[in-house]
Amino acid sequence: MDIRQKILDKAFEEIHKNGYEASSINKILKDVGVNKGSMYHYFKSKRELTLTMIKENLSKYIEKKYGVLLEVKENYVQEILKVFRESSNQSVCNGCRLNNLVQELSHRDNDFKVELEKIYIRFEEIIEGAILKAIENKEITHSNPKRLSIYLVASLEGCVSTAKKSQNFEIYNECIDEVENYFNSLKCL
Repeated sequence: MDIRQKILDKAFEEIHKNGYEASSINKILKDVGVNKGSMYHYFKSKRELTLTMIKENLSKYIEKKYGVLLEVKENYVQEILKVFRESSNQSVCNGCRLNNLVQELSHRDNDFKVELEKIYIRFEEIIEGAILKAIENKEITHSNPKRLSIYLVASLEGCVSTAKKSQNFEIYNECIDEVENYFNSLKCL
């Protein structure tokens, strides 16, 4: 792995753990084993490093974690719930990588807002694709899959934020149980 990618990967980890403002470029570089001059060869600033990390690492993370739903051939609702339940205690208690950055940066910088919104919209499109397949497969009924996908992503983000607030993974599981209950109310009769 090249130095640039190591810096991006370490920034992805560090910013998820501590947030943008509290993350230290010096710590990131020390952990990677390079000096500041090496970073400036690739990125002009912490802001540019973070924007690149959002475009490359965060977008790939969302695609990898949720994009599998677009490959499913049956039981779409169960697969959505399975993917939602696959979050670890660590990731939930640190918060959603995407939502943490949206909360911290979207209102402060338009470039961050634009890049984060692209990823958020892609996340909603993935869920909408799975919802459309569930409707076609007669697993559920719903008149507006796009709105349902926005609602489900917002619900998932709320579940993660609620568990983060309490530092309690069980709360996350209970919230996802309620998402499942909602899906059950949409089942075709």
